[in-house]
Amino acid sequence: MLKVLIADDERKVCQLIEKLIDWKSQEMQVIATAENGMEALEVIQKSQPDIVITDIRMPGYDGLELIRIGKEINPRMEFIIISGYRHFEYAQTAIRYGVSAYILKPVKKEELNETLHKLGEKFREKTRQLSHEEQLKLTLKTDEETLRQAFLSDLVCRRNKERLRYSLEQIDQEFHFSFCSGDFCIGILKMDGRVFDDPDNQKFMADKVHSALERLLREYTIEQEMVFIGNFFYFLLHFPSDQRGNIRRQMKGLLDEMRIQGGILKDSAVTMSLGTVCHDLMGLEQSLRNARLWIEERLVSGTGKLLEGDFPQRGSFAESPLFTEFNQKMSTALESLEVFPVRDAMMDLKSKMLAHPGITGHEILQMSKEVCNLYLFFMKNYRIRIEEDFLDSFHGEADNCGSASELFDYLIRKITSSYEKAARMKRQDENRPIRIVKQYVSEHYGEPLTLEQASAIASLSPAYFSTVFKKDTGMTFLEYLSKIRMDMAKRLLKETNRTVADICATVGYTDVRYFTKTFTKYSGLKPNEYRKLYS
Repeated sequence: MLKVLIADDERKVCQLIEKLIDWKSQEMQVIATAENGMEALEVIQKSQPDIVITDIRMPGYDGLELIRIGKEINPRMEFIIISGYRHFEYAQTAIRYGVSAYILKPVKKEELNETLHKLGEKFREKTRQLSHEEQLKLTLKTDEETLRQAFLSDLVCRRNKERLRYSLEQIDQEFHFSFCSGDFCIGILKMDGRVFDDPDNQKFMADKVHSALERLLREYTIEQEMVFIGNFFYFLLHFPSDQRGNIRRQMKGLLDEMRIQGGILKDSAVTMSLGTVCHDLMGLEQSLRNARLWIEERLVSGTGKLLEGDFPQRGSFAESPLFTEFNQKMSTALESLEVFPVRDAMMDLKSKMLAHPGITGHEILQMSKEVCNLYLFFMKNYRIRIEEDFLDSFHGEADNCGSASELFDYLIRKITSSYEKAARMKRQDENRPIRIVKQYVSEHYGEPLTLEQASAIASLSPAYFSTVFKKDTGMTFLEYLSKIRMDMAKRLLKETNRTVADICATVGYTDVRYFTKTFTKYSGLKPNEYRKLYS
């Protein structure tokens, strides 16, 4: 028998939990109850229970401290938190400590029973020596679950679509389902929020969804299966035709439970969609498409809802004059190699799309991807390098935005950040030939130099070199060469006693009169006057 400790600062809660469960059928025994953390810790140290059911806030030691110390005493000890509080910090710490379950008050008998049953199985698998027959059964069960989930994963990821043409008998035999005459439907539960980037939080919610799905739907379904892919839960539901209303009601109940559980985690939201009901496997593809359209609709209708029904067919925003106008504006902005015009173009698109009558979540999501494709096409066309994983990383993050405004803000940050970096590198690439020429001039200013010679050094045409050189320096090449020569002449006049004629030749001039005229124009003084004043 597994030993259980119940700890809560309300005696009535301890008594309720003790009476709520048929402990004998669970092969468990309540060895003690405690009304504060100190009493609970004494029992843990003395009796080392297998399972501790505890409130999160108690006098003496609170639940979190109790878990930490209990895990230090016996790492195999399992904890179930029962609390009326949904504080994010408590939940995060509890999940990090590895609690088995976080159950909110009022306690539901079925939820606690199922949690205890799973823990009992976990302990028994760890401690009992399985017979050959039991090991075989366990292996077969695992293999069956893997095959069933592979069937649903392939459907969701559009792989092996030809299987949907198989007979029900063939699918049942190959993937261990029990499909028969009845209705089919695909459902999606979407989790939104950065908190779900944490694998521990994902596992916490996945366990809750799996447990609630089994509890709420087993009475009404012939078959049900679930896979979790990138913060999306996909459900395959098969049920008798007369249970359609019950299925909807129970799925709504599943959403409500997950909203409560999600409320434990900070800045999170869940939304559910149900695809169209079909009568055979071939219809599952359309059911999945419909469910996806509805789950995308949360971007405009808001999260936390059950979205279902026939999705309205509307025109494509990508074919509207507004998008054509954006294309032109964005292309012009990208040519500038300046980030502000690019940001302005996308901000303008955001405001116009959000104000567009009847815009759908699907259109907004697809439009954000079209903008990325436009950006990639432009950058590739102009041979400007960007991140290799730009599109993949965008798609992953875009799917996790819970509203249209959040999606656009992410799109704008993603593109402007990438563009700013790429434009800087592009400018550096363009400036490299200019830097080479500048270095050459600093070393060979005393030699005859022409625009043609400089452009050849830069490996550019004279016309293009002249354009980029002036853009970089603000002056023509000959103006720049003259400036370098005059600056060197100033230095030689100040620091040496060499004659003006000698300095004239040193800095690349053959005519002293022309040199004197140029120097006077540049410095405001004749060479000898400059030397008297500054040497």
